[in-house]
Amino acid sequence: MRNDVANRRRSFRALKILGILHITVVRTLMSSDLKNLTEKTAKLSIDPIYETNWCDMPAEIKLECIGKMKFNERLSLRCTAKAERSLVDSQKVEIDEGRFGEDNEQSTFVLLIDNKRYFVKDSKYMNDAFELLNYIKKVGDFKTLYFSLGFAVLFAVYERFHTDDGLFTAKEIEFSNGIFNTVVAVLRKIKNGVESIKLRYGGLDSDQLAGILAIPHVQNVSYWHIHDYEGTDSLHKVAQMWIDKNAKLGSTFQVSNYDDGSFAEFLEHLDDRILSKNEQRVRIRTNNADCHILLERGLNEISEIVDFPQYFRLKVISAEMKESEYDNDCKEWICIMDPEVSSDSDNSSEQSDDVHEYDD
Repeated sequence: MRNDVANRRRSFRALKILGILHITVVRTLMSSDLKNLTEKTAKLSIDPIYETNWCDMPAEIKLECIGKMKFNERLSLRCTAKAERSLVDSQKVEIDEGRFGEDNEQSTFVLLIDNKRYFVKDSKYMNDAFELLNYIKKVGDFKTLYFSLGFAVLFAVYERFHTDDGLFTAKEIEFSNGIFNTVVAVLRKIKNGVESIKLRYGGLDSDQLAGILAIPHVQNVSYWHIHDYEGTDSLHKVAQMWIDKNAKLGSTFQVSNYDDGSFAEFLEHLDDRILSKNEQRVRIRTNNADCHILLERGLNEISEIVDFPQYFRLKVISAEMKESEYDNDCKEWICIMDPEVSSDSDNSSEQSDDVHEYDD
């Protein structure tokens, strides 16, 4: 009985794949750029036989077909044979956003292109989830990667993830409600070229920060932030890391926390480098005569000194920058890491503009 069921499933899968291939070949034959491929195949055979058999088609035609397949169609095709898997895996897919998390104890994969759901898949089995993740990692060229708590086990514990050689390709990476080991495991699996790292991560402490600062991507990234950091040492530690690594001009770090003392601790640890200071800013020298580091505290109608959370920004600036060139409106950079601040500020403004009339 089990063999009959298995045979039916294999037959159904084979028919499904054949249907996909037929539709895709038709799409390709109708495409305007087939002429060049036809000329190539004409040189290979006077009487080409690829018109009826997929397996006899030249690789150029197959790759053209694969390029027109949807993501789930590619997944089906790569299950047919090693040769087809190799072809499918060679085709990169540009993806706006990849969201990896957990829903009802299942690993959830969501890929978006043009802000629309392009592929959605749930998997309750670790091996299946890893195989899918490995393929996505291999072919995906991401603008943004988003990881939430649900992938903690797969990334931090699952041995195959650590031993696999594949790397993600992404411009921006964001973590939400994850655990420290997950953050480290993922950052070690990213190719060079990351431009932004966002940690919306309550509970990150001093020891964990030291581990993150040791990761090359963090040392070289243009922008990164930590939301709700637990501690007061992040500012001077990031500044010292930049000094030691000769960070590039424009490098930016932002942090919010609920513990008072970050500003004072920065002054204490880097006192011998201070060039200027007031209640809102501190400017220090680096070992590079062309660069300074500017610390800014988020102070205006959004955030007063006594307000919590407190917001800070560190930035590597040109040594030639004048104080008149400083950005005096911190609202924009605060809202990058905490968009809710903008809505809270707008609501507060609306309330203050209300006019109430009372009868005497």
